[in-house]
Amino acid sequence: MKLDARRLDDFQPPEQAGFRKGFSTIDHIYTLRQIVQKSEEYNLPLCLAYVDYEKAFDSVEIWAVLQSLQRCQVDCRYIEVLKCLYSRATMAIRVQNQSTKPIQGGVRQGDVISPKLFTAALEDVFKLLDWKGYGININGEYITHLRFADDIVLMAESLEDLSTMLNDLNSVSQRIGLKMNMDKTKIMFNVHVTPMPVVVGNTKLEVVDEYVYLGQIVRLGKSNFDREVNRRIQLGWAAFGKLRHIFSSGIPQNLKTRLYTQCVLPVMTYGTETWSFTAGRMRKLKVAQRAMERAMLGVSLRDKLRNEDIRSRTRVTDIAQRISKLKWQWAGHIARRTDNRWGRKVLEWQPRTGRRSVGRPPTRWSDDLVRFAGSRWMQVAQDRALWHSLGEAYVQQWTCEGL
Repeated sequence: MKLDARRLDDFQPPEQAGFRKGFSTIDHIYTLRQIVQKSEEYNLPLCLAYVDYEKAFDSVEIWAVLQSLQRCQVDCRYIEVLKCLYSRATMAIRVQNQSTKPIQGGVRQGDVISPKLFTAALEDVFKLLDWKGYGININGEYITHLRFADDIVLMAESLEDLSTMLNDLNSVSQRIGLKMNMDKTKIMFNVHVTPMPVVVGNTKLEVVDEYVYLGQIVRLGKSNFDREVNRRIQLGWAAFGKLRHIFSSGIPQNLKTRLYTQCVLPVMTYGTETWSFTAGRMRKLKVAQRAMERAMLGVSLRDKLRNEDIRSRTRVTDIAQRISKLKWQWAGHIARRTDNRWGRKVLEWQPRTGRRSVGRPPTRWSDDLVRFAGSRWMQVAQDRALWHSLGEAYVQQWTCEGL
């Protein structure tokens, strides 16, 4: 079904990034962070709702899935095969000689095509929503939400609009068997929004200060990165701790280095290409990495070994080098993008209704790129060879020992 899986992708909008070739969680994390940052810089109202469905993949009605496949013009032979698979297969659970009712709803967990079947049905839900004029105005286009499979975040300029959108989504979702989990659905809004309770059905939704969206903490306000920096370090130590018995063993150092590079470093650097870089944030990560290297070697600060000597023995990739390289590659990717995704649009977004506060503006995601490659860095990035050659010098500025 490879051909028809590609067809299903073609019918998905840029708001859906889940289980699609060429898309990743970074697309949506970056888009959301840019909207949060620019709303803060220009003092714009911003409301967010993080929607959670109860057992989404197990609850969606099969008729809705098959209907969505017809809309996507999937070969009728494939549709018939899936129809037979789902209509003639049931499951029940027996506990102490008592069986549950046959389970017939939902898509098959673990099946490679199941995520695409679910997202196709979910797209039919969003097509029924009339949200014209809702959302955040991005240079004349409105973005109302982002989706990564069933991870959904809604956006609005007021809590009244957000409440309307949530109730609309809840009502339409129920038609295909999806039930919103009111206990796990959360909202947040910045200081430029007039507070009011948001009620969906008969349930008042909880307001939170932060939320883990696709593995990254999102906060509104000026310190929207600091908590995530600390969290990356904590998660890195947690990953390191699970392997401490190996790192403290007598196996060759090159094997420890490979294990660290594959199992710990990716945890600490996940999503960092979407951050606004500062020397302070980079220094925190470097200090944490040095501590891990000392733990690998079985030495402490009292041994007074120079950082260069430690690095020559561990030979691990410098975390600042890894992070800055990820950002440089992502920046080039965004600059060359021509597929109408929101990442490029929010990068070029210049809000016209808000006003900046007096004083020094907060550090922007593109500030270090502008300082290094100039204000026309997006044009420079069109030349892949030139951009690649400049990348080494960009990375070098963040890996110097002075940080």
